Amino acid sequence: MKKTRRKKGPVKFTRGMTNRLLFIFSIVVIGLVVLCGRLVYIYKNQGGDYNIKVLEQQNYSNKTIPYKRGDILDRNGVVLATSIKVYNLILDPKIMLSDDGKYLEPTLEALNTCFGYDANEVRQLVNENATRSYYVFDKKLTYEQIEVFLDMQKDTDTYPNIQGVWFESEYERKYPFNSLACNVLGFTSSGNVGVWGIEEYYSSYLNGVDGREYGYVNNNNVMEAVKKPAENGNNIVSTIDFNVQSIVEKWVEYYTEYYEPENLGVVIMDPRNGEVLAMAGMNSYDLNNPRDLAGYYTEEEIAAMTDEDKLDALNKIWRNYCISDTYEPGSTAKPFTIASALEEGKIASSMQFTCDGSEHVGGWNIKCHKKSGHGVISIQQSLAYSCNDAMMQTVVAEGKDVFVDYQSRFGFGSKTRIDLPGEESCENLVKDATMGDADLATNSFGQNFNTTMIQLAAGFSSVINGGYYYQPHVVKQILNENGGIVETFDKNLVKQVATKETCDIVKEGLKMCVESGTGTKGAIEGYTISGKTGTAEKLPRGTGEYLLSFIGFAPYDSPEVVCYVVLDNPRAEGKENTSNCLDVWTSIMAEVLPYLDIYKEVQEVAPGAESENIDGSVFEDEYNNATNEGDGTAPQDEPDRVPPADTNTTNNSNE
Repeated sequence: MKKTRRKKGPVKFTRGMTNRLLFIFSIVVIGLVVLCGRLVYIYKNQGGDYNIKVLEQQNYSNKTIPYKRGDILDRNGVVLATSIKVYNLILDPKIMLSDDGKYLEPTLEALNTCFGYDANEVRQLVNENATRSYYVFDKKLTYEQIEVFLDMQKDTDTYPNIQGVWFESEYERKYPFNSLACNVLGFTSSGNVGVWGIEEYYSSYLNGVDGREYGYVNNNNVMEAVKKPAENGNNIVSTIDFNVQSIVEKWVEYYTEYYEPENLGVVIMDPRNGEVLAMAGMNSYDLNNPRDLAGYYTEEEIAAMTDEDKLDALNKIWRNYCISDTYEPGSTAKPFTIASALEEGKIASSMQFTCDGSEHVGGWNIKCHKKSGHGVISIQQSLAYSCNDAMMQTVVAEGKDVFVDYQSRFGFGSKTRIDLPGEESCENLVKDATMGDADLATNSFGQNFNTTMIQLAAGFSSVINGGYYYQPHVVKQILNENGGIVETFDKNLVKQVATKETCDIVKEGLKMCVESGTGTKGAIEGYTISGKTGTAEKLPRGTGEYLLSFIGFAPYDSPEVVCYVVLDNPRAEGKENTSNCLDVWTSIMAEVLPYLDIYKEVQEVAPGAESENIDGSVFEDEYNNATNEGDGTAPQDEPDRVPPADTNTTNNSNE
C-alpha cells in the first residue's frame, strides 16, 4: 500500500527560538557599535599613523612640520627666551647620482659656492651612500645662510641640474640675554624638554604639536599633497622685570667678587600679590650653552671628571639657591616671634622687656649679642635692637605649641608652592612642640631651624602687608601665539596669618631698626626704609662662619616692594660684618626704587655706627663690637654658645 507523503506546513517559531535569534541579533548590533567606536577612536588618535602606512605602499614623500615652542617674556614684554627657525641640509645621494649622474657635479659646485663645502669630500660621501635618499649633511643653518642656494634652485633656467638637496626646518631655543635670570628661566634639552625653571615647570604650555605634510602619486600619476599644520606652543608672561633683574645681577656679580662668599642670593617681591620681580644666586650660567663647565673648572679638572662627576657639577651650577638651599636665618626670624605672641595675646603692645644680657634656659646660659644688656625696652625696640633676651622672654610667654603653630602659619617647614621646580620644604629642618626649652629659646631668634629664601620672603611679606599670605609666583599669564589670553595667574591669597593691628606694631619696630637700630646702613636718602638684619652662626658652632642677611621694604605706609639679601659666609678678610650685607641691599634698592616709580618721601637718614635709643642711651651696633658678636651666637667659652642643634636641625646651605 502506497504511503501518502505529508505536506509540511510553515515552521513555527517557539519562544525559545525567538529569544535565541534576538540574543544573536543583539550581539551583532553591539559588535558593530563597538567596531564603529573603535574606528572613530583610531581615526581621531592614530589617523596620521595609518595614513603613513597607507602611503608607504605608494610613491610618496613625508615630512614633519615642527611646532614653535612658545616664548618667555618679562612682565613688560621683553623676550627672555624664544625659538628661531633653523635648517638642516639634507642630501639625497640616490637622486644626485640618477640619470647617469648628470646632477652630481652641478650640485656639488653650487654647494661649494654657497656654503664653502669641499666638493671632493661631498662627492665621496655621496658615492658611499649611493642607495640612500636621506642623509643629514649639516645642521642648524640660518635662513640667511641658505637663501642664495634656494634662489639658485628656483632658477631652473640658469641652474637646471641642481638636484638632490633639500632643507628640513626645525627650531632652536635661544636666550637673547645669555645668563640673565638663568635660575628662573631654566633651559631646554633635545626634544623641547624643559630643564629647571619656567622651561620645566610650564613645559606643557610652551610645547605645541608637530604638523605633517604628505605627498604621493595617485593612480592617475598626479601628485597629491596633504598638509596638517603644526600647532605652536603658548607664550609665557613672567612676573620678572628685565630691568630689576639686570640691576640685581649686576650687584650680585660685583659683591661676589668683593666679598668672596660661599653664596649670595637676592629675592625681590611685590608683597601685595606674591609676584617675584627678580631672583638671583651667585652661580649663573649661559642658557645658550648650559653644559659648559669652563667658567668653573680648569681644562685639567674637566678632563679628569667622569660623566657622573660632570652631571653633579652641572646640577650645582643649575641649582636655584633662592628656593633650593636651606640655612638658619638668624634675626630675620624675630618679627615672626613677636607677631605670633601679639596675635595670640601672649604679650601686649605696651609690654616692656628687661634685657640683662642673657637668659638661663635648659641648662644653658644663652646670651644676647649685647652682653651688658639693653635694659628696659619696648616691643618695637626689641626688634630695632635685635634683642635675643626679649625674644627668649617672648617665647616663654607664648609656649611651644603657639610658637610651632605660627611657624607653620608663616610658611616655615613647608613649600611655598612657587611655580618653579626644585623647591625645598625644610619639613624635617624645623622643630615640633616636643623640642626642648633651649631649642625654643634659640628658635626665637632664628637659630636651630632652617628655612629657604623664598619661604622667609613670602612670610615676611605677609607680616608687612597687613597679615595676608600670598603664594609667591613667577608667571603672570599664558598667551596663545596670537596674543589671546589662555590663562591668568592672579594673586593667590592662601591665608590670613595676622591682623593689621599686629602687623602695624611689627612694622614700627622694623622702621626703627633702620632709623636707629642695627640696620642704619640700610637707609636710602629720600625713602622710609624698614627692615631686619640677621646674623646666624653656621654649623659647626665656633668656627667663625656666619650667614648674614637683611630683608627690607618700602614705602612704609603701603609696601610695594620687599628685597631680601643673603650673604653666606663672606671669606674676604675683614668683611664678615652684617653691615656689608646692607651694602648689597642699598646698592640694589637705590636703583630699583626710583625705577619702580616709588617716590621719595623723607629726608636722608645718615647711617652711623652708633645711634641713640628713644630713652637717650647709646646703642651699641649689633655687629660692630670688638668681638664681632652675632645674634647671641658668636664664639664664647662653653656653655655660652648657642646650644648644639638636635637631630632635626642641620645646615644644608650650599650642599
